[in-house]
Amino acid sequence: MIGVGLLGLGTVGTGIVEILEDRKKELEELLGEPVVIRKILVLNKKKPRKLNTDRYVITTDFKDLINDKDIQIILEATGDQDRAYGYLKEALIGGKHVVSANKALVSKHLEELSLLAEEKGLAFLYEASVAGGIPVLKALKDQLRLNRINKIGGIVNGTCNFILTRMGDEGLDYSQALKEAQEIGYAELDPRDDVEGLDSLRKLRILASLALQTRVGEEDILLEGIEGISKLDLELANKLGRRFKLIATARRVGVGFEAQVMPSLLKKESQLSGVCGAYNMVELTGDKIGSLSFYGLGAGGLPTANAALSDLLDIAVGSYSSKSPLGQEALTNLGGKLEASFYLRINKYNCELEQAFKPIIEELLFSGTQLVVLTKKLPLKEIYYQLESQSISKNDYFLARLEA
Repeated sequence: MIGVGLLGLGTVGTGIVEILEDRKKELEELLGEPVVIRKILVLNKKKPRKLNTDRYVITTDFKDLINDKDIQIILEATGDQDRAYGYLKEALIGGKHVVSANKALVSKHLEELSLLAEEKGLAFLYEASVAGGIPVLKALKDQLRLNRINKIGGIVNGTCNFILTRMGDEGLDYSQALKEAQEIGYAELDPRDDVEGLDSLRKLRILASLALQTRVGEEDILLEGIEGISKLDLELANKLGRRFKLIATARRVGVGFEAQVMPSLLKKESQLSGVCGAYNMVELTGDKIGSLSFYGLGAGGLPTANAALSDLLDIAVGSYSSKSPLGQEALTNLGGKLEASFYLRINKYNCELEQAFKPIIEELLFSGTQLVVLTKKLPLKEIYYQLESQSISKNDYFLARLEA
């Protein structure tokens, strides 16, 4: 028997139970023994659930899982950060393998938990923490054996991509598209982590740290979200033959790196521009393999549960490595020197404001109630300096990178 302790019975946790029930016979034939969820940890045992939980042991005490000698694998799907971190650390210390779908937790404690797992000779796997059901982390680790990865990134947040798709294709305004995403279940009632880019930042932190084999901290990543986007932006993008996408990307630059999460104006014929709805796409570039792309659903309980269970199966068949996949390269953060052309909309207009920004303007797209421009190629910090000097706050502008 492969004994599992499941943390959380929300969307992802429920998906895990459903898949294991659906594939019970096939998994037992594959592994030669059954996969059994011995105990499930929840916060509230009385909460109504769509699953029939009568045949499972439900508990609110993590010690019930830790003290169960027949549980070899802890599978975390809580969405909680601090409490779950304590659980996973205790599990590794106690000799149990760990699988997590929690990108906030993995991002914050990536180095610590990776090294602890290596020290204990255990697995710490987190495929489901990045890009939903797309098996990008396994592919990345595989390519790192023969390649130096020079660039990685793409569309890693299904909620934002859904909102931008609905705004671009159907002409919805931001609030309408967000409400639709919430009704479907792609966005939370409090959507800030998604639309402000924090979810993408955490995923990029994980991807970049693995790909570039250096520590890329959350604080190293430049961040702009989509919460300020308007119908005017989408209309102007369409006239330019472009689409807005929230792009997370990191790349080597000499002996350093750049990493940013930022709305980007992409040409309509580009590959990423064609990624619609809640789908994600991650691209990586290696010095031997060239460019690889990974595409699939980036949101939803079943795709994410599928990714988590794929990690569980790797542990069950012994095809995992307890050695930390993190490297020791000492790359310098060069994000402060990032240069590009940008799309900038300011939520007010007067002649004095246009004159103040004139030195950086390449093309004036709109003026009247608002000022919208394409900038010359220049350091991003120069735009921030101009905004600050004109006392323009975060809520009063929308900024995107113009991709070549």
